Amino acid sequence: MFIAGMVASAARSTASYYIRGPRCAKWSLVFQIRRDVMHKAMSSNLKRSPTDAEIEQIDFGLIAKHNEKWDLPTSEVPANMGAFRAASIRVADIDVDPELFAGAGPAESGLRLLVAQDLQETGREIPYEFTAPISMLGEGCDLERVFKCTPIDESENIVLYVHGGGYRYGSPASHRSLTGRLSGLSGLRCMSVHYRLAPLHPYPAQLHDAFLAFVYLLKQGFKPQNIVLAGDSAGGNLALSLLLLLRHTGITRTVCGLVLLSPWTDLVSSRSSLERNAKYDYLTGPPLLSPLAPARVFYAPGRRYSQALFDEMSHPLVSPVNGDFKDFPPTLIQAGDKEVLADDIAQLYENLLRDNPDRQDSFIYECYADMIHVFHQFMELDDAAVAYASAGKFMKGL
Repeated sequence: MFIAGMVASAARSTASYYIRGPRCAKWSLVFQIRRDVMHKAMSSNLKRSPTDAEIEQIDFGLIAKHNEKWDLPTSEVPANMGAFRAASIRVADIDVDPELFAGAGPAESGLRLLVAQDLQETGREIPYEFTAPISMLGEGCDLERVFKCTPIDESENIVLYVHGGGYRYGSPASHRSLTGRLSGLSGLRCMSVHYRLAPLHPYPAQLHDAFLAFVYLLKQGFKPQNIVLAGDSAGGNLALSLLLLLRHTGITRTVCGLVLLSPWTDLVSSRSSLERNAKYDYLTGPPLLSPLAPARVFYAPGRRYSQALFDEMSHPLVSPVNGDFKDFPPTLIQAGDKEVLADDIAQLYENLLRDNPDRQDSFIYECYADMIHVFHQFMELDDAAVAYASAGKFMKGL
């Protein structure tokens, strides 16, 4: 029935394209079909969303198994961009003082608990993939040195990438095509982190893993001013939250730069693009009042809605659009004007300019006409190629 529904969705999309024309001027038939099939897949389980009165009946373990079954497919690094190797971080090798997290709002208790758990579970590892650009893989190159996570020289910049997927899907494997292009076009090596996923590992497990990955890079000899934080969608949220946490702990106030692709900046947003662009974007989901709202499944699965929960999810370490961005590093934001998150992303850019009136040229917002959420994944789009080239140029210039 699921497959039949997808076929029917593709057929309706095709008929609409030829009868009414493309939904947006830049949309090809293939792109419109892909958008509609993705939207149908995301909305197929939303015919009836439970209420908080039924919250005890929700099996989040079953939801996690469903997410794993329908996880994002594996992609590959384009051969002309670079290559990757898998590795892992041994968490026991990283000492973290839990007092660093004092005063970290809704993240504090969870981070302290996760530090304590890591002291007990001494065998835990954080997998990652390490991508090297094609410019470092020529004839006669030292492959062991290229794929070793240590600086090649003191001035080398490196990308720490955290993938998207609503904090419930995705991995470095699903984002190889994306990270491979960013690495190849920037000439920078890239560490893509396989952080833990909700709902089995709710907030702040992802922030904890990203924090450990950053500290790991410092232990390997990289300096904060040589680390570029990057991410798409939920990964954009995580990259922003990570930098805000690093500033809070005093580990560093800045990094080399930020690259944010359609970042999820506000988990409790009610801005108008959520409705205005619903007919264009593939993103969909129940509202925040539902216990299956994506933000609640990530932040507090099984917890009833309340003003206290709303306030916690509005905290900058959860919804970073509300953060203090004074002295933030150079930042590139890319998004589409047909995203349901468009207004949240625009608000982030406005806040960056507001907090840095004397450095406005340090912040770039590229809004692509007719494009939807993380349009970079649709490799057939001309705008995707333009965006990758722009991101590569930005990172190369840092």
